Amino acid sequence: MKNNKELYDAAEYAHKRLKEKGADGAEISVNCGAMDELNFDAGKFSLMRTTFSSGISIRALCNSRKGSYGTNKIDRETVDKAVDAAIGAAKSSEPDSAEVISEGIGEHVFDLKQTGSDPDLMYDRMAECIEQIKQQYPKTDVMQFIVSHNAWDSLYTNSNGTRVLNIASQYGARVSFSARDGDKTTSFNGSGYTAKDLSVPILDYSDEMRRLIAGSTMELDAAPVAGKFTGTLLCPPGSTGHFVGSALGSCTGSGAIIAGTSPWKDKIGEIVADEAISVSFDPLDARMINAWRLQDGYLAKKQEIIQKGKLAAFSLGEYAALKTGLPRASATGYTVIAPGKSSVEQLTANIERGILINRFSGGAMAPNGDFSGVAKNSFLIEDGKIAGAISETMVSGNMLEMLFDVAGVSSEVSSCGGGSVIPWAAFGGVVISGK
Repeated sequence: MKNNKELYDAAEYAHKRLKEKGADGAEISVNCGAMDELNFDAGKFSLMRTTFSSGISIRALCNSRKGSYGTNKIDRETVDKAVDAAIGAAKSSEPDSAEVISEGIGEHVFDLKQTGSDPDLMYDRMAECIEQIKQQYPKTDVMQFIVSHNAWDSLYTNSNGTRVLNIASQYGARVSFSARDGDKTTSFNGSGYTAKDLSVPILDYSDEMRRLIAGSTMELDAAPVAGKFTGTLLCPPGSTGHFVGSALGSCTGSGAIIAGTSPWKDKIGEIVADEAISVSFDPLDARMINAWRLQDGYLAKKQEIIQKGKLAAFSLGEYAALKTGLPRASATGYTVIAPGKSSVEQLTANIERGILINRFSGGAMAPNGDFSGVAKNSFLIEDGKIAGAISETMVSGNMLEMLFDVAGVSSEVSSCGGGSVIPWAAFGGVVISGK
């Protein structure tokens, strides 16, 4: 992996060339990384490799005209071509006064490196997990298994004097699986996570992974739901994040606010959800792994979006803030949804009829909140108990209305791969349609 001096040299050279070419200002990101990857496919270990990567991304301004260009090399010849491309794009674009370079914040280094790569341990943990699945869940087939170690350095600089270096590393594990019993097979499912190290066996690190693998065998007897009814969605953290994230994107995101399509565009300080719902973006949360510490060239801070059901802010980047005259968000991404007071068992027990929706397959939520799609790898709930796996079952509703129809939020949370912290949640008023 290239050293940090090469990153700084590439950035400084690009700034020099941009200024010579007539840029009024610029921001430049340079990165390099190395990844060790171990693969298991079709019942055998299939690949062990180390790959290296580097790249530079340039955003240049010429008289309020923006040009951007990125490439995956950082030698001087490549940087020269990237500079020419960015300047060319800027000169051919329309001027926009909202295109600015963030104010300088000086030099900062965030050393988030967790651990070095240990290929032998990667192999041992993968083999251990495969054997555990074979012994504990004999009808479940591992289709693909990837264990990786990533290390990378990322440098952000701008023409106002900002220089921020992020040094990071992490392990990752991802397993895809299905169940088989004679002629019966299930659809594929998968689970994975990011971790600081491999000190814990892979199958024991994440409750979610074990839960989904255990559930795959039950899916061998999946059947369509009979008829159509209005019920409750019990959402594990991944599904909770999907639905709440869809609502936030359509209601608080830069695109929706600039376009004026957000149903919440005039609702800052107003109630937009049940008081059980509190959402923030917090890259500084200790449960986030290697979170990027910048937002639009400024040091990121926790940003409250919904506080006990009340809309606190929009998630606007600097460009959107200048276009609309509204405040810039101090962070976007790295979602934290506050836990509730119920256990997952209590949430389930309180559902008269509904489904545990492990995976939702459907289109994007409409601007008014409507959505529809298919419940995948999911289970029927009747009288507070899991009644069996389901297939060919549609779910539809309105996410903005669901946010007011909250049957409960769990006290348990999941780090969801190291990039968010989300509980289980139960949402009522959803139409569930089978045969």
